[in-house]
Amino acid sequence: MSTGRAESLNVANSRDWRRLGDIGLCFLLTLFAMFRGLAAIEASREGAWLEAANHAITFVAMAIMSVLPIIRGRAIARDAGLAPKVVATIGGYAIIPLAMLPLTWRDDWLLTVSSAGLVAGTAWEIWALLTLRQSFSVFPEARKLVTRGPYGIVRHPLYASYLVGYVLVALPRLSVLAVLIAGAGMVAQVIRAHREEAVLRSTFPDYAEYAALVPAFLPRPWRRHATPPTGNTTSELETPERIAA
Repeated sequence: MSTGRAESLNVANSRDWRRLGDIGLCFLLTLFAMFRGLAAIEASREGAWLEAANHAITFVAMAIMSVLPIIRGRAIARDAGLAPKVVATIGGYAIIPLAMLPLTWRDDWLLTVSSAGLVAGTAWEIWALLTLRQSFSVFPEARKLVTRGPYGIVRHPLYASYLVGYVLVALPRLSVLAVLIAGAGMVAQVIRAHREEAVLRSTFPDYAEYAALVPAFLPRPWRRHATPPTGNTTSELETPERIAA
């Protein structure tokens, strides 16, 4: 077999494995969505309407995310190796063991603020997901540069919502272990964003201009920015399951 033929087969096999991974991710996110939908129904029956709203909007976000791996375009660049996958997994899913910790601060006002904040954060997340659409990814990859919608406000709207989510989930469970888990998840998200940006900067010449105009995580409404470039580039990742406080 010629070298060229062997390389073509290797590329094809790699694409097949990635497609299987996309299907597996779709299945996993669909399961998460189903659990949140059932939780929303149960909470509504108990009259816990804010908790039900949190579960319901998370169901919507997870349902959207379950479709995106199937319809997304092919990556044109990616961060190779195991490290970015480990970082993305910690950043995306450390919130699950965090939410399983017992409540240590049960004041009604705190639980209300935490749940309302999670609902608002998930609504922002849905906006970002619907803006990304075929550019969605879980690990650092480049598909298309998206600079409209929430991506014209911050460069990493999904990661920003996850950072806020870690704080809101941790506060009612405040303990040394909660701080450690939340801290690990937040640090992983920041590292994840930096690794993704390295891929985007090396792939898309317009990304440096975009990054100079738009902040990474924290909106700056007091400062007017020029219109970001609208060429081809960015994907943002991750999607952890958002769990109610």
